[in-house]
Amino acid sequence: MGHILSPLFLHMVKIMMKFISAADKIFDAVIKYLCYLAAAILVLMALSISLDVILRFTINNPLKWVFESTEYALLFITFLAATWVLQKDEHVKLDLALAVLGPRLRAGVNAFTSLIMAVVCLMITWSSAKHTIYLFQNDVTLIQYYTIPQFTIYFIIPVGFFLLLIQSLKRTYQYLRQI
Repeated sequence: MGHILSPLFLHMVKIMMKFISAADKIFDAVIKYLCYLAAAILVLMALSISLDVILRFTINNPLKWVFESTEYALLFITFLAATWVLQKDEHVKLDLALAVLGPRLRAGVNAFTSLIMAVVCLMITWSSAKHTIYLFQNDVTLIQYYTIPQFTIYFIIPVGFFLLLIQSLKRTYQYLRQI
C-alpha cells in the first residue's frame, strides 16, 4: 500500500508546487500593477493640486473637490503601494541591529518579525473588513463635497492589509529557507 501512495503523493505535491509557483507569479504581477496605479494616482493628485493653486491665485476660483479627493488619494496610494515596498525590502527597518548578526540568526530574526507582521496584518484585515462590511450594510455615507458611501473609500484598508499579510507570509517562508 505504501508503494502505491508514494508516487501519487509525490505527483500531488508537484501539482501543488506548480500551482503555488503560478499563484506567486500572479501575485507579484498584481502587486507591480497596483504600484503603477498608485503612481498614476499620485501624478493626477499633483496635477490637480497644481491646477487648483493656479486657479486660486489667477482667477480666485479654486477647484472645490481637490482637497477631499487628495485625502482619499493618499489613503489609496498608501495601500496600493505598501505591499510592493515590502516586497522590494524598501521599508523602514533596523539595519544596524541586523548587521551585527550572523546570516542564519539574521534570517531567523527576519522570519520571526515577518511572522509577527503577518499576524498583525491578519488581525487588521479581519477587523477592517468587518467594519467595511458594516459600512456597506448600513449605507453609511460621507457628506463633504462628495456624498459617497464610506465603504467605497475604506475598502482599500482590508485589501491592502490582506496583500501585506500574503507578502509577510512569503517573506517568512523565504527567510526560513535561509536558516
